Amino acid sequence: MLRYWKTEREGGMKALLIAGKALTLSFWLVFGAALVKWVGPPFEQLIHLLAAFLLVLHGVQLWLFADTLTGRSNPWLDRLQVLLFGIFHLYPLKPTVAAAAEASAAAEEAAHA
Repeated sequence: MLRYWKTEREGGMKALLIAGKALTLSFWLVFGAALVKWVGPPFEQLIHLLAAFLLVLHGVQLWLFADTLTGRSNPWLDRLQVLLFGIFHLYPLKPTVAAAAEASAAAEEAAHA
């Protein structure tokens, strides 16, 4: 029963992350539309302001979680995805990095024993 609840919870979290990425991607598409002047003047400035804020926020996230991305197979692609999606890309990466760190610590401990 506990195993079923855990997989159900992880499935819900994955759906939430995918929905967050989809909404973030839709915002960047709206920003692209604002860049080519498909959006009217009062909303265009607001979209540009929100995009600048979001880019700064994701840049801060990239700076704070830089050590999480260093051990990845393609860190530059991960950095680009963090700039686009922010925490929606970072959240699933944290447990894998922590598990890898625990495995390397256990291997190092076994080597010294």
